Amino acid sequence: MTLTVDSTRCIGCGMCAAAVPEVFQIVGHVSTVQALPAPKRTARVADAANGCPVNAIRFTRG
Repeated sequence: MTLTVDSTRCIGCGMCAAAVPEVFQIVGHVSTVQALPAPKRTARVADAANGCPVNAIRFTRG
């Protein structure tokens, strides 16, 4: 599993951090990955990635 946030695209809106606070945190003005999600939370992380308004989050399973 890989999870990254493109800091050049992120606008720091906080939507991902609100959706999965144990994984994402806003640091400065961009989101950062704090930890990989627990297996039961991967669907929520995928939703956060798909909901990113600037497509800054990349999440792949496997």
